[in-house]
Amino acid sequence: MIEPGPRGSWSRKVNLIPGAGICLTLAGILSCSGPAPDPQANWSDAKKARVEAAARQRRIIFNDDSYELSRDDAGTPEGFLKRRLQPLAGTQVDTISWSILGGWADAPVYDSKIQPIYGDAHGGPPAYWSKVTANVKRLIQSGRGPLQIVIDFARSHGMEILASVRMNDVHDSFIEGGLTTWKKEHPEFLVDPLGRLTSLDLYVTSQDFSHPEVRQRKFEIIEEVARRYDVDGFELDFIRHPVFFSPTMQGKPVSADQVEIMTAFMRSIRKLTDSQAERRGRPLLLATRVPDSFQLALNIGLDLKGWLEEDLVDILIAGGGYAPFSLPLAEFTAAAHPQGVLVYPCINQSAANNVSGGSFLEGVRGMASNWFRTGADGVYLWNLGTPFEYKTGQDLVETRRRSYACLSDIGEPGTLAARNKLFCVDNHTGGVIDYYAHISSSRPLPVSREGAIKYGVVGRVPLVVGDDLASAKENGTLETMRLVLDVRSAARPDAVVCRVNGKDLTGGQSTVVDAGKGEYRVSYPVDAPPLRQGMNAVVLALKGSRPRPGAVRPELLPGMAAWAQFHGVRLEVNYRSE
Repeated sequence: MIEPGPRGSWSRKVNLIPGAGICLTLAGILSCSGPAPDPQANWSDAKKARVEAAARQRRIIFNDDSYELSRDDAGTPEGFLKRRLQPLAGTQVDTISWSILGGWADAPVYDSKIQPIYGDAHGGPPAYWSKVTANVKRLIQSGRGPLQIVIDFARSHGMEILASVRMNDVHDSFIEGGLTTWKKEHPEFLVDPLGRLTSLDLYVTSQDFSHPEVRQRKFEIIEEVARRYDVDGFELDFIRHPVFFSPTMQGKPVSADQVEIMTAFMRSIRKLTDSQAERRGRPLLLATRVPDSFQLALNIGLDLKGWLEEDLVDILIAGGGYAPFSLPLAEFTAAAHPQGVLVYPCINQSAANNVSGGSFLEGVRGMASNWFRTGADGVYLWNLGTPFEYKTGQDLVETRRRSYACLSDIGEPGTLAARNKLFCVDNHTGGVIDYYAHISSSRPLPVSREGAIKYGVVGRVPLVVGDDLASAKENGTLETMRLVLDVRSAARPDAVVCRVNGKDLTGGQSTVVDAGKGEYRVSYPVDAPPLRQGMNAVVLALKGSRPRPGAVRPELLPGMAAWAQFHGVRLEVNYRSE
């Protein structure tokens, strides 16, 4: 039977066991001759049980880096929970993925019996997050350590709990005192920069997974938590940080042997979690946070296609979130869903805020709309709590309110409908994004052109719109739409030409952002059509590039008069209900 899928896209529901289902794309079904193959025919009982467990309501996965342990009053359960986790109650967050390795320090923040906890692992508490060690010990001495407190909180609110494992965190490469004594004593287990540092110099303290000792240290943490704690599964975070072998340090793909090392490591983890699931009588899920595409993942040693074929993962968390509007999500859903694997694209708080020009709520709504249209099973939030880490009092309350506002509607298509949104084109803003370029999708912006532009195309960019704009216009819920361009050029703002799906836009209004730098913003009222649901082609051009007298400082003219750059393109969609 063909019917609307649970996320609003058309799919075929294959009932495995009550409450479970796998989405097969309609295109895939129509391309087959004869009856559609039964994807569960060769599935083991363990896999069927995991598929059923994975099929629970999971609208938003909220990753928390355990920062709240650094607060002065975090030595009590109430103080520990109150800032980030307690406010999640009553939202669409159905899963908490809590970092068990100290956020950035590669050391446990639970009562580990096999590795020294944060602070002790460093020979004493580092200056950064200096109160964590004392607070963790105080919570342990009270009878419940931090991880158990989070588990109890999740259970009391009907939430799932994943233990998040940062697979190769390297904050210690730039935070003083961050290196553990183990890393200091075993420099031979770190990656080799191969004689020179590149833009990947952040990763000089990465552990090289070629060494069994490195893999064992991660494995024993997962094993300990699986044996001692009643978590629902693990998130293996391969984006914190995405260097596992030395060739990556020079921008080269890793070897086939290194790929096999990581696949064998995943096999051992799956064997462990399945054995512990059998012991306790219910599944232990494995979620993996991975690069933006199968090829980018393979380049650093992660054979995602092989993992799917071998049943080594239950949930794919797609991408680092640094190019959210460019994420090729269809690649993940098409490969994962037939295998019973769910897909959760990543919203990275900082990158999402940048690409949306500070309009975070509307921007993440646009991302979620695009993703649900492509078959996402929900969304994953990364670092949502960072804007209010150091805030207190009313400043904390207000900043958290703005950050958490998205938790009430981005988890499912129904609550996103008729909500104001931004649909953006990803841009390269530099900074931290440079360190993640090797695992991120290409960003279409900025586009620029040099030379005497009398009338010429500067660039063409894709704009994906998840909302059905034509239907919203027809039923009267759509109020206004504007296409906004950010431009740097010595040309007058009225020289900008914008074409959408072959139609020139008119009625643009310009605003000077920085006259000295030749920066301005042009916004156009737009309609549907020419805008449509799905892919839209936006052509950016200039005509008559001579600058308006006095528009820029004279000394800037020689270098700017023949140059133009578009560094922002976003569609503002406003609905009457808001």
